[in-house]
Amino acid sequence: MNTIAARKYAIIERVMHLNEEELTELETSLIKFTEQPVSIDQYNQEMKEAEAEFDKGECYSHDEIEKMAKEW
Repeated sequence: MNTIAARKYAIIERVMHLNEEELTELETSLIKFTEQPVSIDQYNQEMKEAEAEFDKGECYSHDEIEKMAKEW
């Protein structure tokens, strides 16, 4: 069984191998994760923005994500 220290080290190892774009995405995700809960209006706006990005093809396919994960 992994200790908490081992789990933290594993996360650090993964972060050390991120490229600039991946690191920026991680930072953005962490900031959003630690922010206060959003209002329903803000949530709906973020969903519209995400759907627009998806419609423009600004997303990763399942295969692309699997490939990225293997590179960690």
